[in-house]
Amino acid sequence: MERIITVRSTRLDNAEKKLEALGREKEAELRGKGVIKGYDSLFSRILIAPSLTDRKLGYFSPADKLIVISEEILNSASWHDTENIFIHELGHALAFSLYKDLDHSASFRECCSMLGLEKGFEKSKVKLAAKETEKEKDRIRKLLALSSSPFENEAAEAIKKAKSLMARGSISLDEDREERIYMVPLYQAGRFPYYARVLMNYISESTGVYIVTSYNQDGTKTSVAYGTLEETETSIYLWDYLVSSAEREIEKLRKMGKHITKDSFIRGAVLALSSRTADADDDTALALIRNENKEKTQRMIFADMKITTRSYYSRGGDAASFRQGEGFGSKLSIPEKIGRRRIE
Repeated sequence: MERIITVRSTRLDNAEKKLEALGREKEAELRGKGVIKGYDSLFSRILIAPSLTDRKLGYFSPADKLIVISEEILNSASWHDTENIFIHELGHALAFSLYKDLDHSASFRECCSMLGLEKGFEKSKVKLAAKETEKEKDRIRKLLALSSSPFENEAAEAIKKAKSLMARGSISLDEDREERIYMVPLYQAGRFPYYARVLMNYISESTGVYIVTSYNQDGTKTSVAYGTLEETETSIYLWDYLVSSAEREIEKLRKMGKHITKDSFIRGAVLALSSRTADADDDTALALIRNENKEKTQRMIFADMKITTRSYYSRGGDAASFRQGEGFGSKLSIPEKIGRRRIE
């Protein structure tokens, strides 16, 4: 399972649907020419990511057959360029399907040609243009902020300049006004161990994310965290940090000859952490944030589905492992950037 933070909104969902339709149309053309056979798709899904490393505009992930497109392109590039970026990544999917090739090779260029990629198209030029557009948007945002100045002349001049920049570059700030929600997969397995459910409950209470577990076609289950970009980022950092820290401590204790069960150890550690970070005001505020994320998730993602809430009960477990976990959790230092969210 690849951990990718993605973003959903009405505008982005519509763009995703249009790109998927384009991709399926290209697949049908290739089948008609006998380039690809059967009904196996070149890509499983298109995901819109809020930020990609190294300022990538998009990429193809062969493990899950995902095409990931940067939100930056949808915000700052023309639709024509966006389509070409998508076809470029579809070219990688086709080259991988035919030749197991992920490089920018002659085979890849041949695949792009078959898919109808515009001749001479260069992602680097689109990246530069998108960067310049984003700079202009930042200037407009600063001018619009000045429009609330108590000095009437300054406010009027700021609005005039902002409107001029928007008209000159055909720039829209739709992304600043739209309702959106971010999501990231936390955990995937066929059968969830008890410690995973304990951790999910703690992370939801500590960050405000709303977590939904759904069944996959292959019989596995995936738990996904929903919230703001900051909340979803914190949830995966916190999950990875707690699991890796606990596993290192468990391994150390087992080498000392102690019998440790992971479920009981992590349950004890989480209980100790919860006691250390408890704050009535923060707890109330986080509960409100979690309820807001829940309402938005159910409305934007699961509007036509029913979500069932299931409770899990604490187990007796192994008392010695639980005590070891409590001791570990009472001393565990969590880096400030991934610690419990503080409500100002």
